[in-house]
This record gives sequence, C-alpha cells and structure tokens, in this order.
Amino acid sequence: MRRRLPHRDKRTRTARSVLALLSCASLLALTAGCGSRLPLKDFENAPSGAPAAARPPIPVGIVTSVSSPIGGDTFTGPLYGAQAFFKALNASGGINGRQVQVFTCDDSGAGIGNQSCVHQLIDSDHVVALVAGSVLDYAGAPYVSSQGVPDIGGITIGTQYDQYPHLYQIYGSDEPRDGKSVGWNGELYQTTEVYRYFKAKLGLTRAVVVAYNQADSARYAAQLAQGLQAEGYDVLSETVDFALPNFGSVAAGMKADHAQLLLDAMDTRGNSGLCQAMASAGVTVTAKVTNEQNWSEQARTDYAQTPGCRNALWVTSDARNYEDTQYPAVAAFRAGMQKYFPDRQAQLSEWELLGWAGAQWFTDAASSCGGDVTRSCVDTFMQRQQPYTAHDLIEPSSFVPMANPPTGPQHACLNVARWQDSAQGGKGGWVTQVPDMNANCFQVPALPYRP
Repeated sequence: MRRRLPHRDKRTRTARSVLALLSCASLLALTAGCGSRLPLKDFENAPSGAPAAARPPIPVGIVTSVSSPIGGDTFTGPLYGAQAFFKALNASGGINGRQVQVFTCDDSGAGIGNQSCVHQLIDSDHVVALVAGSVLDYAGAPYVSSQGVPDIGGITIGTQYDQYPHLYQIYGSDEPRDGKSVGWNGELYQTTEVYRYFKAKLGLTRAVVVAYNQADSARYAAQLAQGLQAEGYDVLSETVDFALPNFGSVAAGMKADHAQLLLDAMDTRGNSGLCQAMASAGVTVTAKVTNEQNWSEQARTDYAQTPGCRNALWVTSDARNYEDTQYPAVAAFRAGMQKYFPDRQAQLSEWELLGWAGAQWFTDAASSCGGDVTRSCVDTFMQRQQPYTAHDLIEPSSFVPMANPPTGPQHACLNVARWQDSAQGGKGGWVTQVPDMNANCFQVPALPYRP
C-alpha cells in the first residue's frame, strides 16, 4: 500500500502509507510463515466454465498477506477485486477463447512465506504473471524479477517496485529500476499536488501532522511536513507515545494553533483515539486527509462514535472513486463485486477497484499476445511507451524509465473525494469533489527523500 504523501504522481515516487511506514518489525512480532493456499472458499482455483483441454487455461498468480498479524481484511481488497474481474472474464469467454486459471497464495505477512509463495507459483504452477499483489513483506521480489515474471498492478508497501525490473505497480513508474539501488541512487521523490489542492481549493494554510514516537512513523511525518512546508503551510508537528498516546494534549495543541488540515502517521487505533479526543475538546478541522487504504465503506463504522471526524474525511488518489458508477468501468466493477462477492458490499473499497484494474491490465497485455501468451510477450506490453488507463479507471500510467531524476515543476493530477453522511439518501458515502481527475492538475515541485 505504497502511498503518496498522501498522493503519488505518475512521474515521481513518494512515501508509503501510514500502514507501510509503521514497520511491523517494530510494532508487531511477526511470525515466520511458509505460505499456503488460501483456505477461503471464495478463492477456489478452478476456472468456471472452462472449455475442453484443447485450449489450456492461462495461469496467473495472486499473492496476498491474508493471515498477516495486522488483520485479516487489511490486504485482501485487491485480491477480491482481481478475482471478481477474472470470474467475469471467464464467464464472458476468457482471453482469446482461453480461460484464466487463478492460483492464490497467502504468505502470512512474512518474508519467508512470501518467498515460498512466489516459488510455488512460478516453479510449480508456472504462472504467466503475478497480478494485483498486496503483501506486507515482498521478500520474493528478487526471484520474481530474476525469472522475468511480470508482476502487474501490485500495491506497493516496500521499495521493491521502485528497484526491480518486471515489477509493475498499479500507478506506473519512471525510475531506472535496475535491481541494484532504489530509485535514482537511493532517492525517491514526492510531489505536492495534494497540499496544493487543499490550499488552492479550500484556502487552507495551517496544518497539523501527528505521529507516533516510532522511527518509521516519524520519518513519514517528516516527509508530510516537508511537502506541506514546500507549499507554504504553517505546520504544527505533534508526537505521541505509541503505547500510551496522550491525544488530549494533541487536541489542545490543535485548538490553540487553529489547525485546519490534519494529516497523520498513525494506524486506525490512533486515528480513532485522536478523533475522540478532538470531539471531547470541541476541536474541528476542515479536512482530515486519510490514505487510500482507508478509502472504504468501513469508514461508516470505523468513525461511528465520532461523526464529526468522519464528515471531515478526505482522500486523494490516481484512480476513479469506486462509488462513481457513471463511469462504465466502475459500473462493471460494482456489478462484478455484487455478482461474485455479494457479502462484500459492506467492505467495498478503493483497493478492490485497484485489484480489478490490475486484472484488467494483465488481460489487455495477454490479449495482445494472440494465441501464445508468454511472460516475455506480457512484459513487452507493460514496457510500451503508450500510457495505460485500465479502461479509464486510473490516470495514464506507464513504465518508461528516466535516466535522471525529475527537476523543475512537475505536472501532477489527482482525484479527490470526501465522506458525507448525507450522501446516498442519508446512508453516507464517498463523494467525488472534482469534475474530472484527469483535468484536476497542478504544476508542483518534486522533493527528494530517502526511503
């Protein structure tokens, strides 16, 4: 779940999301996992309606940290979205008359489990590509790259998608990715269109960044502050103890500083505690910007006790709002999820939409190969110059490397949505705030940082 701060432009890289940067090595005791087939009945590997053996199925693999110590539903969104896409695809005839056979593997959120999964899928299942992966520790990335297996539409957490060839994260990349150093000699770049948007459109100038007293949380918060300051914000930085956070003190500081924009480097527990403290102190902000991983129906229940905080939630992305069914590809996604995973309606999320988009990307790549779908053919499609939009689900994305890092102003676009309890006849939901994400653009600086 690599995320921007909190948005990522196609031409530059930014820091991971809160979940990624709160490294579980220091916050949780990760247990070594060996990787296993997903036991869930939802993810059975047999394709539906497969034709006779004369046309063998096209094997693809999906690795997901289903049983990670962070929680069972944290990483599964892309898996559900991709599975729904492939089920719908097979029902409509597959790729050039061939069904897609999906092999899934749960790496348990551990590096050894991830390595086991990629070896199983590549060496035993002989998958053509990996699709829509979302894992906590992508330790198997060097092997995937060395075998020339395209990894398409992955949600990035670590820096592997910024380092290794043949790995294609969902929002594109322009780094050299030679397998040696990350980005340009160990540096990545963040762009500041998110902060520019809230300053230009809402007139906000005073921001607060809240972090834990933990190294990765503090590092992420520093990058948030760096971007805000580059856009001319007055920034209040607050730090709380991870084990015993004093959110009352933070709320008091926000009130005294007249904070308008709230960003954080905390998990869901921390955000809930902060919102409760804000409500008790009578503190409100114009916008509380959350990360893409939290863009889901569960905001309704996650902030049930603090509706004021919930109605201040904003989110930014390089993809369509999963609720915007006016776009045909979003409508197809919603129909597929309703048909194949009807019990997921209360957990629908932007990550599920991204999983669907990743599966679409693989499908278009494989379709270009005609009857001979090979790893190298799929890889060639991924490296083409022409930007790709997953049928208008994501902003134009490509993987054309730049020899040198970005300099000068960068053209950066973004989608923006906010939660409104009044939406959907009072049911509540995420409401898009811009006419078109591809036209909501700014010229902004690119700021270097070391991950």
